[in-house]
Amino acid sequence: MPARATTVPLPNSLPVIASAAPVIARERSDRSNLFLTPTKQNFLWMMLGNGVYALCQWGMLVALAKLGSPQVVGQFALALAITAPVVMVTNMQLRAVQATDAKKEYRLSDYVSVRAVSALLAMGLTGAIVSLGRFERAALLAVLMMALAKAVESLSDVFYGFFQQNEHMVYIAVSRILKGALSIAVLAGVFHMSGNLALALAGLAGAWLLVFVFYDCRVGRRLAAVYEPAGQTALLRSAAHSAQKRRSSLWSIVVLAFPLGIVMGILSLNTNVPRYAIETLLGSRELGLFAALAYTTVAVNMFIQALGQAVTPKLAQFFAAGNLKAFKRLLFKVIFLNAAIGLLGVGVIRMAGEQILTLLYTREYAAYANLFMWLMAAAALLGVASALGYAMTAARQFKPQVPLFAGVLLCTALFSFWLIPQYKLYGAVMALMGSALIQITGSALVIARSEATKQSDAKRHHEPTVREAW
Repeated sequence: MPARATTVPLPNSLPVIASAAPVIARERSDRSNLFLTPTKQNFLWMMLGNGVYALCQWGMLVALAKLGSPQVVGQFALALAITAPVVMVTNMQLRAVQATDAKKEYRLSDYVSVRAVSALLAMGLTGAIVSLGRFERAALLAVLMMALAKAVESLSDVFYGFFQQNEHMVYIAVSRILKGALSIAVLAGVFHMSGNLALALAGLAGAWLLVFVFYDCRVGRRLAAVYEPAGQTALLRSAAHSAQKRRSSLWSIVVLAFPLGIVMGILSLNTNVPRYAIETLLGSRELGLFAALAYTTVAVNMFIQALGQAVTPKLAQFFAAGNLKAFKRLLFKVIFLNAAIGLLGVGVIRMAGEQILTLLYTREYAAYANLFMWLMAAAALLGVASALGYAMTAARQFKPQVPLFAGVLLCTALFSFWLIPQYKLYGAVMALMGSALIQITGSALVIARSEATKQSDAKRHHEPTVREAW
């Protein structure tokens, strides 16, 4: 018997047809014919959401710098530096696992249960770390409040994975815009009134909790009612049921996702190793120059992340269906776009690098316009590597990423401590470019092997294919 179509109202007055997959696909096709395909719409929404959120994060730092002192900014940076690696490992890239779950092996409530436990674990680990160190009371409280805020953020992240899995990036964008705007307003307002960073971070956690409860959960429940039969039940009740009755499924998710948590921890270290080397070998001034120039490549990274997050579900669908021709065609498009945006940045800096650095910072930075150009070239290479990384995740090649990125981290460390003493800051750029080339080569080999395995499986099982929609 064919499924009956019902209309479920969603926020922003966007109706979603609750029915079988063909009906949802037809509704998406109708929307795509109006102007852009759903994938391109998703990319634009992710660009908007990520862009506003990144701007708001930078705004929080500026607000603390203007309202407080360098010591306060240092405590804020320390809180981020301690909590970020812990959260990256315990989060286990669950969002990517969820977004690439094209066969819907697990329910939203399963992922919520796993994330609730991992968020508590992250807070416990952070508490254990600060208890072992010697921190001032203000810094210690700031770290604990940041851990609380990050725990709330990680709960929102599991809903982002669900929205991404079903290609509704508009809800991620709206949530991030709300979070970004509230973050600046609450953090700056509370700090201005109290002068207490820990209290301001507690306010930040409260603001993120409001967005989680009143936006992410509400939209998640309505989408779950469309895409999952279990979504008709209250989400908290479903999550509690998963924790009690579906422990084997939850453990399977942890086993599947944990390698990605290790990968994220390695990637975090890989990003910072050249900075550790610069600080150790050249000093704080050079590190400040390098960090400021590197931060200006954030626009390119924002484009790369938005594009990667938008196409990952489609890549996963192509790969799961055995449509490797469409998988490779879409991957090549992403690689080309990432490389093109990076090379465009190189061209712009070549023509006006000194003017850009003078405008953003001071004339002192303008003397490093050539280094700035090479940093952008490294960002272009990392963009290609990032595209291949998203493809590996879409193909659900999680375990091979651990030895691959561990090798990349080792190479980055060796290159950094070998090249920086000889070539100063250019040595750090060379280290980044060298490790990016190694990452590109290794990622391509992993993808080629997964494609060969998929082709072999498809011949044995005669898997169906899906039509390309990019």
